[in-house]
Amino acid sequence: MNSDFHVLKLEAYKTPEIYEDPHSDYVGYGENNDFYTEIIDCYLNSPTTNSIITGVVGQIYGKGFSALDANRRPDEFAAFKGLFKAKDLKRICLDYKLLGEAAIQVSYSGKKVVKVSHFNRETLRAEKCDDKGHINAYYYCPKWSEHKEGDKITRIPVFGSGATNEIYIIRRFIPSMHYYSPPDFVSSINYSKLEGLVSTYLVNQVEQNFSSGKLISLSNGIPTLEKQQMIKSEIMDKLTGVNGQKIIVSFSDSPENKTTIEDINAADSVDIYSYVSEECTKKLLLANRITSPLLVGIRDAGNGLGSNSEEIKNAHNLFENVVIKPYQDDIIDAIDEILAVNGIALKIYVQTLTPIEFTDEVLVTQEQKEEETGQKLSSDKPEMSIEHEEAILENIEKYGEDLGEEWELLEEEDAGSIEDEKQAQKNLNLLEKQATKLFSFDPDTTAKSEYDQGLYILRYKYDGNENPERKFCQDMMKRNTGKYGMLYRFEDVEKLSSLDPNPGLGLGGSSNYDLFLFAGGNNCKHRWRRMVFFRKRKDGKFLPKSKTDSFENDKKVANTPFKQPPGSGSAQKTPASRGITNK
Repeated sequence: MNSDFHVLKLEAYKTPEIYEDPHSDYVGYGENNDFYTEIIDCYLNSPTTNSIITGVVGQIYGKGFSALDANRRPDEFAAFKGLFKAKDLKRICLDYKLLGEAAIQVSYSGKKVVKVSHFNRETLRAEKCDDKGHINAYYYCPKWSEHKEGDKITRIPVFGSGATNEIYIIRRFIPSMHYYSPPDFVSSINYSKLEGLVSTYLVNQVEQNFSSGKLISLSNGIPTLEKQQMIKSEIMDKLTGVNGQKIIVSFSDSPENKTTIEDINAADSVDIYSYVSEECTKKLLLANRITSPLLVGIRDAGNGLGSNSEEIKNAHNLFENVVIKPYQDDIIDAIDEILAVNGIALKIYVQTLTPIEFTDEVLVTQEQKEEETGQKLSSDKPEMSIEHEEAILENIEKYGEDLGEEWELLEEEDAGSIEDEKQAQKNLNLLEKQATKLFSFDPDTTAKSEYDQGLYILRYKYDGNENPERKFCQDMMKRNTGKYGMLYRFEDVEKLSSLDPNPGLGLGGSSNYDLFLFAGGNNCKHRWRRMVFFRKRKDGKFLPKSKTDSFENDKKVANTPFKQPPGSGSAQKTPASRGITNK
């Protein structure tokens, strides 16, 4: 039965009840084992909660998961991509933020993982702990709200149990929460519910044409309570809409009092609900640790899109490192642990979704801006002159080489500017010194370059679109024959850059054209790849200086990671963010 009044009472949120039914093998979550449903309802019914969760999840997933050593380990990287599909990773990110936990189903063939897929976390309940306090399995039911005692449910062992199908649960550690970990915004759930109630109130206002309340006074005596209720029901049915309840009926036995209809001012209630709505938004942003509402697509009255840019930039950096990265790290840890079963060890990372406005203008390309803004932009990248292009192509046969089987490729990545590559050479020289301490190796004095006399060398490859339209790029790509393609020394590329300087077309208006950084010029879809090679050993080995040294030192030196030039900007950026895309 409808009531005349609604009393809104805000109480402190209570931790969801976790109970162990002596008649069940699983542990319930929530008063009616429906806490996950409660969270999902808040997500669906609260606009602010929905916007925050969607925005945070988008940041967690970014532009997808990749590996820093993908080029060095193409087979392992392909295996990773084959197991972890993008759609599954997106769903895992959503569950982990929204529900506080995420579930991954891991399937085996023998001792090898053959399939990895997202599993709906809300359909699982934890098995009661064993004597050692371990959770050994989870029980599956498609709809726990419809589950009755005696109904059959499916038991799925946890990851590492040796079963054909296992469940891996990603969850945060929370003291006293042994079976389940609620989401980080759990303390604000009441505000999500409240926001949903506010929206229902506004719908009722619209349905009633924003009419004020009415007081109807009847003066023909005071009937029995049963008769009063009947009269009130008839009036409500005829004069109010859905969920109206805006009429108060008064009875009187005084003949002096006529039947009257009076308006009740509802302006104050509108102000109250407006305040409640704003308070809900503030508390939800706070509980989710949103450093700036703009980061999740919420614009408040105090923040315009073009104001306080430095403050927003700082808020974004703080948000990424304090809020987003912990989520990413937990998911990456899960990926690493699952891949380790197949003997795969990659440097997994998330390609961060960084606002275009926060990127250094020197390193943002026309193509990237057009892609992210949808607007055609004027060129801000220098164009190679026809004279310079012709000069390079006329002399190109003097430069480049095919490396023989003597050299082994260790690492490759996109090159930066000339200055970045000079620093890269210095880093390699330091690595060379470390290596020569272990081995008896005489420098190769016959090498064309002073940099090529040791155990390591740097080479550069012109790489990218295999079917270019630009003649310069066509001729450069045609030269890519052999195992690694045509390889150029640092001195080669530097000389090609200076063959015919383009006045005013260099970085900052200088007369030098940086071929490393700009490749073929505006709209060029090619880039230079820095490639680090290690000289192969005689019969597979170099002789160590000491007879007591292990030949394993040889492997150690060869696998020593090459470090990026410290502080270099362009050398540390992906091709897309630096100006050249592989399309």
